[in-house]
Amino acid sequence: MSEIRVVHARGDGFSRGMQVGAELQDLIQSSIDFYHRYLDRRGVSSEQLQDLLTPYLVAAETAYPDMMNVLKGMSVAALVPVLELFAINTFEELEPLLESPEGELLFLQKKEGYTRRPSPASDRCSSISARTPDGGTLLAHNEHWLAGDSANVALVVDHPADGRVAVASPTVVCCLPAVGVNGHGAAQGIGSLTASDDGIGIPRVLVSRSSLEARDRRDAVARGAMPGRAGGYGHVFAFPDGDCFTLETTGREHRLVEGAAPHTNHYRSDLAELAPEPSEGSLARLRRLVELVEEEPPTSAEDLMAIMRDHTSAPQSICLHPDPNEGDEASAVMFSMVADLGAGQMWVVAGNPCEHEYERIDVTELLA
Repeated sequence: MSEIRVVHARGDGFSRGMQVGAELQDLIQSSIDFYHRYLDRRGVSSEQLQDLLTPYLVAAETAYPDMMNVLKGMSVAALVPVLELFAINTFEELEPLLESPEGELLFLQKKEGYTRRPSPASDRCSSISARTPDGGTLLAHNEHWLAGDSANVALVVDHPADGRVAVASPTVVCCLPAVGVNGHGAAQGIGSLTASDDGIGIPRVLVSRSSLEARDRRDAVARGAMPGRAGGYGHVFAFPDGDCFTLETTGREHRLVEGAAPHTNHYRSDLAELAPEPSEGSLARLRRLVELVEEEPPTSAEDLMAIMRDHTSAPQSICLHPDPNEGDEASAVMFSMVADLGAGQMWVVAGNPCEHEYERIDVTELLA
């Protein structure tokens, strides 16, 4: 059985942040310590960090004040600087601006299997939606991130006080929820994407926190493709009525990829024209996901769990393990999630799903 903390947060943004920060203080501080080391290796001072983040901070405060209040509450209760919490939630915007030590590949390039530097790329994660013969809807997601943050994972059940829907999300503790299920019975998986129109704007993580609340397709597109975002994601959506699709976004454009299908870290629509060449890691994971689904279409949550444990593809597997030679900057699976929307059930495992058992979560009860 995986050991993952479950935190319920209720009230306004600041109050919810205080509850998360208090209950996860030790994990948040551990995570912050890791990012201190990460930034120190790149010679980034507090003043430089503030200069880099200020335009994103202004955009975030303007678009999503409640989310920023959550981070402020977490900062107070966990006794960590709010700017550093914001930096972690802006990592996909921040990391391409940094130089890796000794001219190495950036983390978000290296972990995707690149052997030489491409255009800056922010890639991670594997998601898949599926419809079953009996009319069920499933979604699964493996979260790939920095190995140095791998022990700092929790399940956050967020109950906003202003009439918004509750969400249940496994997440790296310093980050706002991005993947998971909501009280409408919908689920979202997220995959990082990079395009030539990336720029200053609302950080991707905040956009994905909003789209996690989507009620239906129209709401999902409105939230995920909101104007002013800094860059794009692959939002893999599944709804209890069987509607499944992927919303691909760039900084300014968006496209829908119809149907239940897997998605990794490259565009499957014509937005690929705005992106760098896909990494071999992302291509390999997608090929393997498609192969597994075509060989034996998943009919249950257990089938998706088996897919998320797969190690066959190279240079990256779906169940990615860290390269010991890369230390705490290696890419690794932080958590794996499988959701059965019709049954109101979610299964979560911290770390690699091949090494631990999924823990069943009754989402209907959690979101009541």
